Amino acid sequence: TEATSVSLTEDIKTVHTPQGSFEGKTLIIATGADHAHLGLAEEEALTGRGVAYCAACDGMMYRGKTVAVVGGGNSAAADAALLARVAEKVYLIHRRDQLRASKVYHRPLEDTANLEFVWNAQVTGLLHEDTLTGVEVTDVISGEKRNIPLDGLFISIGRRPATSALQGQLALDENGYIIAD
Repeated sequence: TEATSVSLTEDIKTVHTPQGSFEGKTLIIATGADHAHLGLAEEEALTGRGVAYCAACDGMMYRGKTVAVVGGGNSAAADAALLARVAEKVYLIHRRDQLRASKVYHRPLEDTANLEFVWNAQVTGLLHEDTLTGVEVTDVISGEKRNIPLDGLFISIGRRPATSALQGQLALDENGYIIAD
């Protein structure tokens, strides 16, 4: 059953569905999270056509190809390590000069022959025809731009909780996560 609306501000919580309303003192909310996006023009249109958010799900489609991972945390490091086992070349693009990922990832990634770090860089454009053909990256220090030809781009910059429909009904922290007692 799909919830069409909720009333969560009173002691008795109500969930409205096409099959009727359900009431209770307690409600478990498990809305999940969505992948964070870069917010670039045509990012959504290129999703599934060279832009991806899950290396474990889509990585095998890039066997023997050139890909990039955007991010610097544990997820990005794990994605880059996984993709380096199947892709011919992997770029790891991060806006800082070192990874935020746990130290356990650093040395193995540095020792990966087909992985190249692109430090202090942000993806500022998606190059494409019908599918992704590369990215434009901008050096965050110098402002210099360059293009990197790619077959695939994996965006691994975090997740956003799917709680926007609950705003105003529950206390949310600055990142949108529900504050629970």
